[in-house]
Amino acid sequence: MPNDGISGRLSQLVATLAEDTMFVLAGDEGAVSAPPFEGLAKRRDEAYRAALHGQPHATMLSAFDPWVIDLSRAMAPIAPPDWLPMGDVIRARVTLEAGPRGLRSLFSDKPSDKEAQRVHRLGMLSVRLLRQVLSAARPLDGHDARMVGAFVASLGLPQHEALSLLNEPLIPGVQLDVFGDLEPKVAKAILSGAWLAAAWDGLHPREEEVIRAFAAKAGVALDEVEEARAAALSRVEVKRLVGLATIDYVRAVLSDRVPGIGQALPAFLGTLLLPRRYRDEGLAPIGHLAPVMLARRYLKLTHDERTRVLGLTWAAALHEDPSLGRQALLRARFEHVAEDLESDGREARMLVSGWISDVLATTARELALPATELK
Repeated sequence: MPNDGISGRLSQLVATLAEDTMFVLAGDEGAVSAPPFEGLAKRRDEAYRAALHGQPHATMLSAFDPWVIDLSRAMAPIAPPDWLPMGDVIRARVTLEAGPRGLRSLFSDKPSDKEAQRVHRLGMLSVRLLRQVLSAARPLDGHDARMVGAFVASLGLPQHEALSLLNEPLIPGVQLDVFGDLEPKVAKAILSGAWLAAAWDGLHPREEEVIRAFAAKAGVALDEVEEARAAALSRVEVKRLVGLATIDYVRAVLSDRVPGIGQALPAFLGTLLLPRRYRDEGLAPIGHLAPVMLARRYLKLTHDERTRVLGLTWAAALHEDPSLGRQALLRARFEHVAEDLESDGREARMLVSGWISDVLATTARELALPATELK
């Protein structure tokens, strides 16, 4: 095969790596201080091989919902996305994706039957409450299905059990039974996820009724209920700023790729990042081709949040595997938007470029040595 064919496959791998980078930075608050990319690379090896060999696989641009679900499953034992309602439940180790625990991990790569039953029981309770909250004030839609699907995938259940949860009839109102032992940590995690789901599109009295009924049945103290509610509302506001900043900066850096990825990537990132109540605010300028006005509007973001935004921006810039000449142009634009955040952007750029280069080189070497054998 000619070298340009090989280069095309490597470019596809670059796009896949850039999209994975965007998913991680969009959802992992600790990605700057403790980058999770090495663990992700191991769990996404199959997808990277598919990209390198030109085989079908879900991508952000071609199959957004399956891509979100695949990445949510991959990140479950590493760092569940912070936008995922019930993500705190996964962090409380209610997932089989993390493998066996304790001494069992020395002798088997499969969780015990007891642990599998625990994950199924707590996962079922979480899914039922999540769907009740999401449907309390309006019918469920595709956005809700994507979030529920991402959470169910993160549980790591066998396929038949996962499908059973996804297809279970909706339990109406507040008729939710809390059964079996409910660890306090898990109860608080479920409560936190329910508040986040409700706050994502604006709290409604019927949603609050469902959540408070669950909290009473689960024995969660009132002060903890209010604390979880306030935390969810705060998280939504932070995500709004991160999402709006990312959309503006990606649009500015890829301003000459409209129509094309200069529109598509900001739109998908906005869908991933922005709470539903603020999504129209962020996505409307993309559809209207409104100019990007850099006016230092995002200086309230913390250092790590600024680095995540700039990392998302640079990952988007690398999505089409730009030549060195084009990278120089993109970097000049990138440094201009970094100035809008009062940052030089170097930390974010090195974080993204370093990981993509490392995985690209490793994958290409393992699958294509000598290079002429990549056919």
